[in-house]
Amino acid sequence: MDTMEDGAGESRPPEHGALSPSGSLARRLFQPRVWDEDERTLVLDELFFEGPEWRPFLFRFGVLIILSTTIAGLGLISNSAAVVIGAMLVAPLMTPILAVAGALVHGQVERLAVSAGVLVAGTLAAIGTGWTLSRLVPGTITATELTPELLARTAPSLLDLGVAIAAGLAGGYVLTHPRAGSSLPGVAIAVALVPPLATVGISLELGATASARGALLLFTTNLVAIVLSAMIVMLVSGFVPSDVRILVRGRLRIGFLVAALATAGVAIPLTLHTVDVIRDQGFTREVIAAIREWDPSGRIVELEADVSETSASVNLVVASSRAPVPAWRLAELLASGREVPVDVDVQYRLEQRDEATAD
Repeated sequence: MDTMEDGAGESRPPEHGALSPSGSLARRLFQPRVWDEDERTLVLDELFFEGPEWRPFLFRFGVLIILSTTIAGLGLISNSAAVVIGAMLVAPLMTPILAVAGALVHGQVERLAVSAGVLVAGTLAAIGTGWTLSRLVPGTITATELTPELLARTAPSLLDLGVAIAAGLAGGYVLTHPRAGSSLPGVAIAVALVPPLATVGISLELGATASARGALLLFTTNLVAIVLSAMIVMLVSGFVPSDVRILVRGRLRIGFLVAALATAGVAIPLTLHTVDVIRDQGFTREVIAAIREWDPSGRIVELEADVSETSASVNLVVASSRAPVPAWRLAELLASGREVPVDVDVQYRLEQRDEATAD
């Protein structure tokens, strides 16, 4: 049994309830804090704008949605990551999303309907702004030639779901710990809510419907993951009083079930896409190894490699100082041991070096 020494140097057992440093840390992390009504009211006032505050909030929200989407759209079209990041700082969508989570954990149907309505209106306004911006800006991109910043938001994966869950946890933590409020812009940057919506609008105007669907899936992933993880933080932190949890436990269970099912629903296509990406990356590594064997003197300039359960294709641009090696040899190397046909398209660029010295 552990002992402690008193002032006379005699040993005695530790006092009942004494906590070690590690125990104190665990208690601070996992034990719900005690909220008074004033603190809870201040937090709720940051989420729900009612009475005379409703119209000013709605006006500010609409202005910031249009401005942030405009900034994001210009950054996406011009392929400027810095401009896109600036749009994330201005975007106001985190407020209604966290308000939806707050209304769900409190079982407040009316507040949930209002917050969801603001969120839907903001989403449609952002998509419309992106569409209009793409129509007004002189044609610098096409449906088949999107900028890398646009393309980065059209193919979400499980990594994006992980980012959204972490961002939702961070957003809920910042909300329930007011002194950490300065961290909220960082959360907004991490989760990137407006750029995917701007991408949806731009892609629809260009006719790139597949890209628009991918960007909308990314936004939906962010939305449902933030709501679910923020709900968890609000409950664990003690933000919802115990008597309220008991009173609305039926609504609370339904809210959690819907949020969890929505998160699982977006995880399915994300998983399928992630599997495809991993498979394409493995095939790309295989293609690079085969190219080195096929033409050791060749230098890869461009390479696109795709593989599926029924086919595989390689589009290659290679530079070499030697005569071209027949493409069928590369196709045979790649088809060896593979059950699907492999299509290979090779473009050669002759590299010549010419040196001269004159006196």
